[in-house]
Amino acid sequence: MNEPRLLQFPCRYPIKVMVRAGESIRSQLDAIVTRHAGTLAPDDISERPSAQQNYAGITYHITARDEAHIAALFAELKALPGVIMVL
Repeated sequence: MNEPRLLQFPCRYPIKVMVRAGESIRSQLDAIVTRHAGTLAPDDISERPSAQQNYAGITYHITARDEAHIAALFAELKALPGVIMVL
């Protein structure tokens, strides 16, 4: 039996990347996202420090083409030293 798809592609998709505070990898993250999703508008990217200022969360809102597109982007982001988690 075919299960219904949860997402309809293409769609807007948020990707949150958690890094340790002070890690200077933002330009590397931006380059990876740009390579996979094209240039994003400033409003499509936000950054927030954690309550204790130990971590930072960077959220990118991309236009996802399909599940493979999301998986490839996640895999490359996760492989970057300094990245703690990708959601």
